[in-house]
Amino acid sequence: MSPESLLSQLDPEAKKVLAKYEYKKAATLPLLHLAQDKVGHVTPEVEEWVARHTEMPVIHVRGVVTFYSMYHQKPAGRTHVRFCTGTSCVLRGAEKLLEHTKKKLGIGNGQVTPDGRVSLEEAECLCACEHAPMMQVGDDYVLDLTEKKIDDVLGKLK
Repeated sequence: MSPESLLSQLDPEAKKVLAKYEYKKAATLPLLHLAQDKVGHVTPEVEEWVARHTEMPVIHVRGVVTFYSMYHQKPAGRTHVRFCTGTSCVLRGAEKLLEHTKKKLGIGNGQVTPDGRVSLEEAECLCACEHAPMMQVGDDYVLDLTEKKIDDVLGKLK
């Protein structure tokens, strides 16, 4: 199914989202989430759909998409792993643990496993410095990482 037809199915849901906000522009993030969940990633058609609903120029929507790392401009795995490479995490061994993660998944930064299950992304900071090193799996944070924790978490994804 094309992105346009998937998005047209979301129009009723978009109206519900827009009704929650005084200003349509404020619905940009929720509409991007809604569309990304349906289409799988943010395509130019998604950006145009959000721009139309929020009455913003497409370039403004593109700015939001490129600013926030939670929006994917290319297909991601069904489970998206973001591995923190911020200062606190690096100081506590993130580089070694990231290499371990890449080896376990058989992919590098910005890649998706051949079966489409998991994608991996290095993230500058995921704002959990007190629990460094850490990664985000889907919407869940995995804190105080060790190789064993990584193996356990990735094992559950299979």
